[in-house]
Amino acid sequence: MAKLKRASTAILCLLAALALLAGCGNGAAPAGSGAASDESGLKAVTIKFQTIGDMQSDMPRIVQAVNDYLKSIGRPYSVELAIEGWGTYNDVVNLMLNTGEKFDVVFTANWAASYLTNAPNGVFADLGPYLEKNPEIEQILTADFMNASRIGGINYALPTNKEKARQIGWLLRKDFVDQMGLDLSTVKSNEDLEPWFIKAKEEFNVWVYPSFVPSNYMYDRIEEPIIGMETEDGSNTVLAVDLTDRFKDAVRLYNKWFKLGLINPDLNRESQVQTEFASGKYLGATYQLKPGKAAEEAASIGYDLVQVELNEPEIASSETTGAMLAIPAASENKNEAFDFIKLLYTDEKILNLFVWGEDGKDYNTVSPGIIELIPDSGWAWGQGWTMGNQFNNYLTTAEDPEKWKKFEEFNEAGRPVPSLGFIPDTTDTEMQTAIKAMKAVRENYTDLFFGYVDDIDGSFAKLESDYKAAGMDGLLAAYQKQFDEWKAAQ
Repeated sequence: MAKLKRASTAILCLLAALALLAGCGNGAAPAGSGAASDESGLKAVTIKFQTIGDMQSDMPRIVQAVNDYLKSIGRPYSVELAIEGWGTYNDVVNLMLNTGEKFDVVFTANWAASYLTNAPNGVFADLGPYLEKNPEIEQILTADFMNASRIGGINYALPTNKEKARQIGWLLRKDFVDQMGLDLSTVKSNEDLEPWFIKAKEEFNVWVYPSFVPSNYMYDRIEEPIIGMETEDGSNTVLAVDLTDRFKDAVRLYNKWFKLGLINPDLNRESQVQTEFASGKYLGATYQLKPGKAAEEAASIGYDLVQVELNEPEIASSETTGAMLAIPAASENKNEAFDFIKLLYTDEKILNLFVWGEDGKDYNTVSPGIIELIPDSGWAWGQGWTMGNQFNNYLTTAEDPEKWKKFEEFNEAGRPVPSLGFIPDTTDTEMQTAIKAMKAVRENYTDLFFGYVDDIDGSFAKLESDYKAAGMDGLLAAYQKQFDEWKAAQ
């Protein structure tokens, strides 16, 4: 049986793009920018902005355009952008944060830069004083979204204003679906798709790519990825999700697909779903879905896609803390950093410079808010979901013009899971020790979670033993106690 290949040593995938410092003049703001032309008290400093994604060849050009725009609306500061790759982001940025490196804005989440651990340990600044002076932020995000990302009543980061509900499923190539005659309305589970996966392998010699391990989207992740809770109404038990029957059954299904030759045996933890899918060797891949996801991904995959939803929308802590911007506690430019973050929520021009680049160079405007991308422009970052108010993002001609309206309907349809808003305090030394130990154990079982082992049951038994030795039982009891107290106070 093929084994999942181990990741190579993490390397930095970024050379920071330094931009010219903008002048201190108070130029008039362009009409409709929504930005004040005179921001007294802001300093002429460089804001260092660390985020996630794939490196882009024309990043210096985009940074210069951003800084030119900042100058035009009277901001005395400029921005220096750093983009760190998906595989190395956590290691690199956690080191920056915990060694007190001086930078000013950082992308964080329950799965990136360890928000749930770092925030209560004083790594991020309390944004409360800034939010009191800028009530428009809460008006945009709404109180429920902000409350669900607080820790100990404090906002240490601001979530992206995007889909608040989550839904899992598959994106499939439309040409293969049509040729096979697959009626998507009949698909309710992964098991329903299996015969079609086999048919696609036989007729087109293509694989499927289950791009995330089952626990990631089967539970509300209280501590990514080891501790969670089931999402059904009435669920009150904190679990080691890897040891549940539901998770084990999902892994067994992956194992069956692997043995049937439906999964590429050369996939490893460094494999990127977009790169693999764009190769033309796949029928489809698992994704977290939202309205318009198929059209959104088709632009980078290179094929028309259809999406298959496998559950009803639900609102979980994994979404309310799934994409956020924070200010490191070590930042010496907090006022300027928050002002910059505020612009990403209130000024569509600067937001879309980051998301799509420059008009006439990276895209052409077709009509207000609708753009046509220019291929191979040098800026195709595509990470609009990582910052600010996504409802201000331009739409491409390939997307549904009603996308943002459907996002609102999607959010309204979302069912809150029982643990929504529960963010535990993990500053206790014993809890931290057990969390780190369990995560270290889990790193040794990636082969198992993708079904790439022969002895599934034996491997799970060994995992449970190793988790217990790492302090699992005491950790679960600590989480359960906090959850019960939180629930009683609701």
